Amino acid sequence: MPAHSALSARAVPPDRLPLGWLILLPLGCLILAQTLLAWTGVTPVFDGALADPDSYMRLNRVLALHEGGAWFDPRDLRINPPEGHVQHWTRPLDALLFAGAWLLEPFLGFRDALYALGVLLSPLVLGLCLIALGWAAAPVLDRDARLFACLALLMQPTVIAYSSLGRPDHHTLLLLLFILFVGQILRILDGATERGLAVGAGAVVALGVWISPEALAFIAPGLAALGLGWLLGQGSLARHNRNLLAAATLCLALALVVERGPAALSAIENDRLSLVHVTLFALLGLFWTFVPFRRDHGRPLFWQRRTARLAAHDRLPSHRQSRAAWQWPRILLRAGLATAGVAGLAALMLIMFPDLQQGPLGQVDPLYQSLRLERIVEVQPLIAFESLSATEFGHAANRLIQIVGIAALALPFLVVLLVRPSATQRLWLVVALVLAVFLPLAFYQVRWSSYAQVALLLPYSAGVGWLLHRLAVWMPGWSLVLCRPLLILIGLFWPLLLGQAFPQKQIVTADQSCPLGRLAPALAEASGARGTVLGMADHGPEILYRTGHAVLSIPNHRPQPGFAATLRVLTATDPAAARAELERAAVDWILLCPNPVEREVFAAGEHTGTTFYRRLIDGEPPAWLRPLPLPQDVAGEVRLFAVTPGPAAPTAEPAVAEQPVPGGARF
Repeated sequence: MPAHSALSARAVPPDRLPLGWLILLPLGCLILAQTLLAWTGVTPVFDGALADPDSYMRLNRVLALHEGGAWFDPRDLRINPPEGHVQHWTRPLDALLFAGAWLLEPFLGFRDALYALGVLLSPLVLGLCLIALGWAAAPVLDRDARLFACLALLMQPTVIAYSSLGRPDHHTLLLLLFILFVGQILRILDGATERGLAVGAGAVVALGVWISPEALAFIAPGLAALGLGWLLGQGSLARHNRNLLAAATLCLALALVVERGPAALSAIENDRLSLVHVTLFALLGLFWTFVPFRRDHGRPLFWQRRTARLAAHDRLPSHRQSRAAWQWPRILLRAGLATAGVAGLAALMLIMFPDLQQGPLGQVDPLYQSLRLERIVEVQPLIAFESLSATEFGHAANRLIQIVGIAALALPFLVVLLVRPSATQRLWLVVALVLAVFLPLAFYQVRWSSYAQVALLLPYSAGVGWLLHRLAVWMPGWSLVLCRPLLILIGLFWPLLLGQAFPQKQIVTADQSCPLGRLAPALAEASGARGTVLGMADHGPEILYRTGHAVLSIPNHRPQPGFAATLRVLTATDPAAARAELERAAVDWILLCPNPVEREVFAAGEHTGTTFYRRLIDGEPPAWLRPLPLPQDVAGEVRLFAVTPGPAAPTAEPAVAEQPVPGGARF
């Protein structure tokens, strides 16, 4: 560590030298850890498996493009045929996977190349996150603290879960953009005058929103930090805001054309790049265009000098009063201007796009939300206080310590950094704003905790660096050689080790409890021609990937008639009603994997009678369902039936059995 203390009021700016070859240490640890996880079977990529249904669905989208699918029409006709289904995902990650597989196609073939790239994508992006973190944290951390932060990033459970082998998802890519954006904002607030820095930040913003509008969650505190800096007297930040938002608006407009094509530019969707998001950034840029700012060089423009009188009192004749005397009135006027701008922006957006009231996900399938979406692991709260029994307390403590345990040390040290004067004091305000957004979000839904973990690493690493510096002052050299590595190891591993002192809840997921990889050849052989498979939505993406069959639904929050149809069939108490529904949906096969998750969804209505699902898993199918032979190694885990054609008596559409939602369900 440098000789100065991080808490000294006269502390010089941190050493900003790049990590250089030192970055090879965390990169080597990343490679070693991922190799061990694959070798031991924790991530079963050597068996041809991927991490989750979304991973299979991502590869399905790329394969559809390779097989002649239309770029501007993401509708998958093999989901809920014949209407098909449109997901909320966008094309950047599809294009990245397609380009990589195309380059490797001469050596592996397109399908195998795509699988290999899908396996490696997230760890590769995590490697870029390590490099980006070493760069982004330079304004607030010295070299040693940045190296520690990079190593500690590999210890964060949510980050590692999202960046594991076999998970070609957008989450790690968004984390990379988040780190880059924070680094750009820190440099702008630190006095960087290069226009390219703000323009680059605008490009990062646009790419993040294009990948997923959830990027707005980390864009908002960054823009708020720039706005707060302007409010407190850094008038030139208005220019940076203008440049950033102009670049973001232009890039988003181009992305909208590339994503949707000229024929669908007017489409309005909250959960996918659309005119809503372009308009939002255009209005923000318009606000900052008309906000007066103080140029670093030269005279302001005429209209800026005129409007400056409303928001910059130091421009008025003030020879009788000191500059400080005008500071608070100027801050108050700027605060009023900002408040009016935010209120006007919100009103305009709601007037132009009333569907914004539906929330960031837009229209959500209510049945899917209550039965599946609300009980998926990553959208669970960090601590479910309403069901915190004596048994659950240990599980909650385990999750709390391992996921955000470093906050117990990072937050107090962050408060000290914000209070004590230093060269980086105002920069820590950015970190505080980010944590003010993502710590509550992490407690609301676990999936947001990866951003909180990255932000917490900055004050946490600064605190560890300060402690190492104090040890260097207090302890003789020979003892420091022993204590320094020990303290670093404790700082890296204590949350994981302490969390193990509490019981860890075993999570059962539907997709991992169904051996579709071993079943797919038997399904293709037994069924012959292509058709439609009815089963749990979680199995849909892997069936699409491994066979040529269609499915009724997949895990997706958008309305899916096929999900409701599946539920009507399997919760019906009248076999004739179930058969009528099967014929309406043109179902050829029924695939069941009687695991705890599936039973909880489909067998929950048994208080109204014996459900169709219960009859099938108990081996009592009706005569018009033909059990198909299965390999011995999967026969005990799977039920597969062929629907035989034939006339069915007309019947009213079956009502869905009442589905009580168990309070302890976590899957």
